[in-house]
Amino acid sequence: MRRLVLTSLTVAALLLGGTVAVWAQPFPPPQGFVSDFAGVIDADTRSALENRLTILSQETGAEIAVVTIASLEGDTIENYAVRLFEAWGIGQADADNGVLFITAVADHKVRIEVGYGLEPIITDGRAGRILDDYVLPSFRVDDYAAGIADGVAALEELIRAGTPPSLIEENPIRDIFGEIESVIFGIGFITMYLLAFMARTRSIWLGGIWGAIAGVVIGLATGNIWALVGLTIGLAVSGLFLDALLSRNYQTRSSNGLPTSWSSSGGGFRSSSSHSSGFGGFSGGSSGGGGASRGW
Repeated sequence: MRRLVLTSLTVAALLLGGTVAVWAQPFPPPQGFVSDFAGVIDADTRSALENRLTILSQETGAEIAVVTIASLEGDTIENYAVRLFEAWGIGQADADNGVLFITAVADHKVRIEVGYGLEPIITDGRAGRILDDYVLPSFRVDDYAAGIADGVAALEELIRAGTPPSLIEENPIRDIFGEIESVIFGIGFITMYLLAFMARTRSIWLGGIWGAIAGVVIGLATGNIWALVGLTIGLAVSGLFLDALLSRNYQTRSSNGLPTSWSSSGGGFRSSSSHSSGFGGFSGGSSGGGGASRGW
């Protein structure tokens, strides 16, 4: 029992010591607005970024610190970014208008850490989209300079505009489903389920209502007001026509005594028709052996 207690205390001490060591890790002083400790930004790009961020700071007061490091050395990028942000004091003290754009090359991690004063402008959603759309495509082909330059340009644009995101740009639909493909897949799955209900009623309003709902959801997921309006109207009208077609085919098959199940009716899209040719058989001729055949 005594050995178990001693072992537990030793493990706890080692873990605590490791945690303290990580948090006490000193940071090198900044090399300017661009601190390329990992050496992945070429001289021309670094000079252009330094000039750009200097002008941004002079004109707006906002400070963007671009940092690259070789490794996080076991730390998380979130913890490292917060500690470096505080250690350097990025942004004006009375405005908290700093941004840390940090890349850990060996760990393949990147983060945009935002000061309190800029959080209404550079929201979590916007920061994530900057990384997804502007930074990561270049990082995946090891072009760190291009990804960082594009990310900085996107951040600068938001800071200079100073406009918080609208409900269309940032809404729960985008946060819940993420990629637009996931939203479309979900809408399609639910639509397949609802088709059976659309076919079994004379009313066409279910199709129209569902089409409008689908248009709103997909439109919100795109974050574009015109897509929201256009898809809502377009899918509502399409839903009305689809429901009308399914309802008509169902009524026709039902009145003709044909099966109306999903498989037998082709998902509700196959109508019915009856033909009577009065065919009584051929007249008794024989073959002369001629003709042609083909294979494939």
